Amino acid sequence: MAKNRQTLGQRLFINRDYGLLFWGRLVSQVGDGVHYLALTWLVLDLTGSGTALGTMLFASSIPMVVLAPFTGVLADLWDRKTIVVSMDVLRGLILVGLALIHRAGQLNMGILYAATILTSLCGVLFGPAISATIPGLVKKEELVKANSLNHFSRAATMILGPVLGAFLLGTTGYFGAFFINGIAFLLSALSETFIRFPEVVRDEVPLASPGSQFIRTFQEGFTYIWRSVGLRTLIFYATALNFLGAPLLNVVLPYFGKEVLLLEAKQYGTVQAALPVGFLVGTLLVGHLTKKFPKESLLTSGITMQGLVVGLLGFFAVPSVFGRAGIVETMAALSGSLLLIGVMNTLVNVPFQVMLQETVPDGYRGRVYGLLDSIGQMLVPLSLAFSGVLVDTFSTASIFIVCGLTTAALGMRMASSARIKLLYAQGDAP
Repeated sequence: MAKNRQTLGQRLFINRDYGLLFWGRLVSQVGDGVHYLALTWLVLDLTGSGTALGTMLFASSIPMVVLAPFTGVLADLWDRKTIVVSMDVLRGLILVGLALIHRAGQLNMGILYAATILTSLCGVLFGPAISATIPGLVKKEELVKANSLNHFSRAATMILGPVLGAFLLGTTGYFGAFFINGIAFLLSALSETFIRFPEVVRDEVPLASPGSQFIRTFQEGFTYIWRSVGLRTLIFYATALNFLGAPLLNVVLPYFGKEVLLLEAKQYGTVQAALPVGFLVGTLLVGHLTKKFPKESLLTSGITMQGLVVGLLGFFAVPSVFGRAGIVETMAALSGSLLLIGVMNTLVNVPFQVMLQETVPDGYRGRVYGLLDSIGQMLVPLSLAFSGVLVDTFSTASIFIVCGLTTAALGMRMASSARIKLLYAQGDAP
């Protein structure tokens, strides 16, 4: 009987260590969703200001853009297990502290800003360490499944996080939401202590001091990326695609739903749920498709298809078109678009992560992931701010059409890039 249970566990979660990592990460991601919802409502309760909320979210994004390259260095220099466990412990303690401060009636915006930046910093340290660890926990042929499970976890938590957060706020208030969430992070850290993290393979070079070692390690990571023309090419496209895509789901689509279509909050929430459902569908397909098609083809076709879907959504957003549709047809069009975007997004991101894990040496992974995250996201705050001006100046239909067709054009241009094909070929080599 025990053997059957072990076989079932390996079939679902590959092996013991990856299974523990999966559950620990799942708890952390659900916790992030609960915290985001509780934080949003608390800021609005304290201030009643959308500007205050926007400033808070902007502050939470700064660590990713500014510090990700340096936290990636630490993921290669420090013990990754220590980073993963300690970051979940710290997040748990911060949230428990927020709960106790709120119970004492002393919680204010200054404390929330500090707590938000600290928890965001923990996430920036946590991410590269986790991503760099996965290839050491599974076999090369299991990387697609491992990354599919990660994407499945992300999609599931996008659904569970807000639902659980709303339930906790409704039943326990802010104190319970923060306190229970903090305990969940601590339990996640406890499960991660039982993971047998692989030892990082490093080039041992004697250095004069920890500071010079840090600088040298950072320079090596930057040099590694710079010398790879394929990675440089991907970074250029990723930066452009994130600049185009980030405002669409975070600013333009909500504006179109609320201000143009006049959807109610519950109706828009139902539409939004289609995106993580698309992620879930994508995780069921990606393992099969990576056996049938080259990973770079999934990347470029996924990006192209996402752009075309957004462009078609733009044509639907023309007043003469959506004005003829009823509420059922409108919600079906929006939900179907987000569902397809979620599926295509999975077919882009999972093979991309696998390619990085196959091609980047273990001792460089933390730095490479950190730099890729930071550079790829560096224009997102600017595009989010700029999109607010755009929706006040131009029609949402024109924004969808221009951004969608530009994204599709970039995807087709990537499909013809010999540098990207060569980079993916390195990962497919035996």
